[in-house]
Amino acid sequence: MMTDSSQRIKELQNILEATKLLNASRDLDFILKELMNTTLRLIKRADIGIIFLYDKSDNLLKSKYSFGFNDMNVSLKPGESITGITFMQMKTLHLESPEEVHETMSSMSGEIKEMLHKRIIRPMDTLLSAISCPLIHDGECIGVLVLDNYIGREPFTKDDVYLAELISVHATIAIKNAEKYSREIEAQVALKEYSQLVEMEKNKYQYSTFLHNKFTEMILNRNTSDDIIEEVSKLLQTDVFIIDLFYTIVSYAGNHYDKREELEDIKPAILNYMISEGDTINYNKDLGLWILLYPIFVSGDVFGWIGIFMEKNHLSELDRIVVEKCSNVVALEILKDYDMANLEQSIRGDYFDNLLKGNSMELENKFNQRYRIDFSHPHRMILINLLYQKRENPAYKYFRYFYQEVNILALKTFAKSLAIQKRNLIIVLVDDNEGFDREIMKNFHENLVKITEILESRAQIHSSCVSVVSDKISNYEEFSNIYERTYKLFDIIPENSMYGCHFYEDYQVKKILLKNDKQDLVIFAKKVLSPVLEYAHSSKIELFKTLKTYIYNGGNWTKTKKDLHIHGNTLTYRLNRLKELLDADLDDYQTRLRIQLALEITDLYAEILNDM
Repeated sequence: MMTDSSQRIKELQNILEATKLLNASRDLDFILKELMNTTLRLIKRADIGIIFLYDKSDNLLKSKYSFGFNDMNVSLKPGESITGITFMQMKTLHLESPEEVHETMSSMSGEIKEMLHKRIIRPMDTLLSAISCPLIHDGECIGVLVLDNYIGREPFTKDDVYLAELISVHATIAIKNAEKYSREIEAQVALKEYSQLVEMEKNKYQYSTFLHNKFTEMILNRNTSDDIIEEVSKLLQTDVFIIDLFYTIVSYAGNHYDKREELEDIKPAILNYMISEGDTINYNKDLGLWILLYPIFVSGDVFGWIGIFMEKNHLSELDRIVVEKCSNVVALEILKDYDMANLEQSIRGDYFDNLLKGNSMELENKFNQRYRIDFSHPHRMILINLLYQKRENPAYKYFRYFYQEVNILALKTFAKSLAIQKRNLIIVLVDDNEGFDREIMKNFHENLVKITEILESRAQIHSSCVSVVSDKISNYEEFSNIYERTYKLFDIIPENSMYGCHFYEDYQVKKILLKNDKQDLVIFAKKVLSPVLEYAHSSKIELFKTLKTYIYNGGNWTKTKKDLHIHGNTLTYRLNRLKELLDADLDDYQTRLRIQLALEITDLYAEILNDM
């Protein structure tokens, strides 16, 4: 028979071997499993074992490994049941009777008791004794080792308690070593990830610096935005384009997809995705491609967008750097153009001021050759006034683009023209020998209205424009007087026809009429036109329109028929009816003069026709 001392030596040897095994591993799950196996092997009376570790974040003791239970997770509060009391007291509990066990477990919540009843191998009311050892490290309890046995065995002895405490000491060391190792591994992983991040950021920085230097060199070599996006197209291996504030595709580079024409067609669909807050990526079914729209910021304002065709809905980090640098460089190009445009406007403004002053020699030497203005030819002046509500102020960047569009339109419409900006007024000088006529001017104004509509949409203002065409300017000495007379026309244009195209020669009679009393003018117009205005028949409007056209055409029957698009018999009938109503001969000069003056007055005071 083995003596007590030899038994103790054997037990200590087993603990030593177990300690070596535990400390050889850094896997916490393995340590807990081996710890429990060693404990149950050395303490033969143990039927149930469970290891709890303390979680500071939740302030709970959580089961990590157990023997004698079905699969189960148990969490106990400090002070709750045998485990919680051991944790709080940081002393081993040796419960030697069923009564002690059940009394100490009485603080356990009903929910935990119910779960234990279901999952413990044998009924809890047959528990005989228990040992609960704290796992203490640096004066703190990091967990608890609990052992139970059932009736039918001998209760735990003091030797069992000694062994349990000895095992718990070595278990604590192994657990802390495993946790330390785990933290070291985490730190190494974090350090590796950080190093990779630093390397990646370093590469991104180097790439960003490379692009900055490359694009800067291109600008210094006087390359344009077209050259920049051509380079970007090569770097990204896709097609790239630029859209300005007026939704015009100003640049397109690349032949990977060659979608320039299709892009024009789908442009209305992608306008909804142009936002100033940031970039957007949207799929276009017509093209079968994703489109990235990246805003171009100049001094905090969006001046356009860079568009990128993509087969996927995202860009790599390096590709995004390319787009960002492209946006920055194009913004610099816009700023450069902006400054050049301001300088050009300053020169044109000086030219205009000299025209007003009539400084002939200075004009000839400094400006005329630059702008190819030859006052040996007659000229006309077109004043274009941008109108908007007083409480609104259109952003200058939009008006600048509006001016650029007007300048381009003028050059396309008139062979020789020069556009000059004065606040919200644009003055266009046109060579009258180069095919200038009313129809061309009216078409020019219709295109101005379209540009204004785009301006209104982009600047979010309610705006419109009115154009006034001057008399012929035969020489530069007349320039100042004709400008002043033409500019004053804005004050006398009738409100009902304000937003349109007007010719100075059409308003010379009106200017004379305005010097008279309004009431006298209204009485005169109504007296002359009342037989037609008060005619109680549905044809009243047609008769008035016929009268106005016939008078404005100087009594020309053929031109009137053509302008009204009616049959000759119809015109003859209407003219005869008008003669009857007015009791006047429309071919008489004095009669036509009175009617013409009355019609001019109705243009000034539209309320005369309110009953029409």
